Amino acid sequence: MRSTDQSHKEAATRDRIRIAAVELFAEAGINGVTTRALAKKAEVNTAAVNYHFGNKDNLTIEVFRDVARRTAIRRLESLDRVLEQAASKGEKPEVRDIVEAFIDAYVNEDDPKTGVLLAHLVLKHRLEPNDWTRAMVRDELDPMAKRYIAALAIAAPHLNEREVHWRYHIMMGAIQVMLSDAGPDSRMARLSGGLCDPSDRIALRNELVAFIVNAFGADVKDN
Repeated sequence: MRSTDQSHKEAATRDRIRIAAVELFAEAGINGVTTRALAKKAEVNTAAVNYHFGNKDNLTIEVFRDVARRTAIRRLESLDRVLEQAASKGEKPEVRDIVEAFIDAYVNEDDPKTGVLLAHLVLKHRLEPNDWTRAMVRDELDPMAKRYIAALAIAAPHLNEREVHWRYHIMMGAIQVMLSDAGPDSRMARLSGGLCDPSDRIALRNELVAFIVNAFGADVKDN
């Protein structure tokens, strides 16, 4: 039977490994992190990673399922507020408010690493889908996406169902590309001579919102 001290020590080691995984996955992506790098970052040996999680794949799944679930909950809570506020005024929701609620999971000031991790998960699923990415996207993200698509259809009644679906997925693509370019080797920063820098999160958020709102045919100045 484990002592209380031993249990606390093991829990602390497990947490340290998870924290190290979050930091490394945010920096290097899902495929760019080794078990050895995780152990070094967490200041444990590689055996500890396998002891607490079985293997690196299990740790990866745990970290990214948590990211998917938390960001989906955050976006749905934000969307509910937008819809409730519009309903209280007897009005349809504004495209801009819906878009801002959606983007907040990716670009925010209180938890920036989570947005980067979410982008890595979606890119992994797009480029190298596997059983766990499919399950994660289907279980954690698809229900949220359907709610947002339905809300955007209400907010942009001039678009038909087909157009709303197209523009939702184009919105997703724009977010993924911009977040993936927000590093030291940013192509946008290079091509613009430093005029535009995706690592400037405030500018990134503002430009994404403006672009996407216009894509849905809503004038930014009217929102």
